[in-house]
Amino acid sequence: MKEEIRFSSDGLAEDEAFARYHRLYANGADVVRLDGPFRASVTGWRFRHMLLFDRHLSGMAHVREERVQADGFDHIVLHHVLSGSLTGGPRSGFERAGPGDIVFLDTRRGHRTEARDLHLITASVSRDLVLAAVGSLGALHGHVAQAPDTAMLSDFLQSLVRHAPTLDDRHDGAFARALIELLPTALGGPRDVAVEARRQDHLRREAVEQLIEREIANPNLTGAAIAEQVGVSRATLYRLYQRSDGIARHVRRRRIDAVRRALEGVEDRDLGELAQAYGLGDAAALVRAFQADQGIDPATYRARVRQGRGDPVETGTRRWNGWMQELD
Repeated sequence: MKEEIRFSSDGLAEDEAFARYHRLYANGADVVRLDGPFRASVTGWRFRHMLLFDRHLSGMAHVREERVQADGFDHIVLHHVLSGSLTGGPRSGFERAGPGDIVFLDTRRGHRTEARDLHLITASVSRDLVLAAVGSLGALHGHVAQAPDTAMLSDFLQSLVRHAPTLDDRHDGAFARALIELLPTALGGPRDVAVEARRQDHLRREAVEQLIEREIANPNLTGAAIAEQVGVSRATLYRLYQRSDGIARHVRRRRIDAVRRALEGVEDRDLGELAQAYGLGDAAALVRAFQADQGIDPATYRARVRQGRGDPVETGTRRWNGWMQELD
């Protein structure tokens, strides 16, 4: 089953609901309350190259301006409006999006969006995947794609939302490839001749990701071993993961991500067992690696998970933070 987060303002006083929603979004955007009633309902799921959210929103603005340089987010956001109105502005690069429209925003750039009686699907998509689809991001920030160009991508996103609760991670690669093919249909075709090279790079990275997932228990999963098994040169492998500070760091991050998700599970697994299961040697090595990456030791992290298990905002915030680290 997909990891999931849920939030609803139903049954809460507006001030309390807004405070909880503000806390939920604190890692990604500043939330500003607007005139009129505040309402929010959010369900989100994690895919390997994408985070997907079904959202009903009214009476708030999401702002990413001063925080852009500080948080280091590095992905593309798609807002697909199903009903209501999403309002932008000069920093956002668009004025208004209505039903059927898909807005593209770059998290490296500041923007502000206002929601009133809005139902939308939001997809946070890795930069590499969008580059594989369109070749160059160019003037993508603030672009509003409209029907009928958005029809196929709209169907795909709505289908993912409908089926996400019953999906597991086995087909995430196929969903990513489908998104690569469908994004250009909403944008009028590939943007430049680099698109084929970008797509080949994505396929190579996808092969690497599948290998890491399959061999994550292997402590000797080195760059040389990965390059040999995937069938690329070491130079190509290092180039593919240059933005991740190298393949060795990327593999370690994937190990820590897997440990983090295991610590959030209901099963109380021993740290030594987790270390062996995810290729980190022994319990002491796992503690050092987890502390260095997450800023907290795994035992304390697991205790906090248990303490906050009944609080959907605490659970959602923790999961969302972890998802964003994996995506960027």
